[in-house]
Amino acid sequence: MSEKHSSQPPGAPKPTMAADAGSVVSAREIENVKAKSLTMNIKTVSVPGSQPSGNAVGQAPQADYIASGCSVICADKICDTTIDGDIDLSVSVNSSQVPAGTRDETPPSSKGAAVKMITEHKVELIECLMADHSFILQHVHAKHIVTDRQYQNLKHISQPEETVTNLIDQIILKGQRSCSLFLEILKEPDVLRTFPQLKEITKNWC
Repeated sequence: MSEKHSSQPPGAPKPTMAADAGSVVSAREIENVKAKSLTMNIKTVSVPGSQPSGNAVGQAPQADYIASGCSVICADKICDTTIDGDIDLSVSVNSSQVPAGTRDETPPSSKGAAVKMITEHKVELIECLMADHSFILQHVHAKHIVTDRQYQNLKHISQPEETVTNLIDQIILKGQRSCSLFLEILKEPDVLRTFPQLKEITKNWC
């Protein structure tokens, strides 16, 4: 986090500013103001993996003040101000409080075996499971692999092939844990009885 205070001479052009994702540039001017107190809070949340916005990769923006990497730049100008009380010009940068495990940040190149297995056999699984898409949808919902909202959206798709395709896509996007749970469902006796083709598809799976 960087913080910078400066003042511009009368008639000087206003400074140019640039900020990427999660960063803040403040250039407020307050002149001839009388108040009991003055509070100027700036808060930003740093998100792991967030990328700069508005500029091509490797291209540095041209500006007088540049905030990047979840930083804060303050260029406030306060003149001839009488304040009866405390002055609070606080700046805070907090880390994202998204609970661990609510999203899968594993790069695609390092996905686990279950993700790879489902991805490689996606077409076969779609052709097999679309024979009774409602049945497999009930199972993944019961195991909490999909949320209630996702379940309702999938349930109301009219085409079985589209339902199963969207279901498998969502499971893959959820990452290794969801894919592993899905593979366990595909091995359950009642599922194998409903989809006998699964025996051939999964016979070499771990």
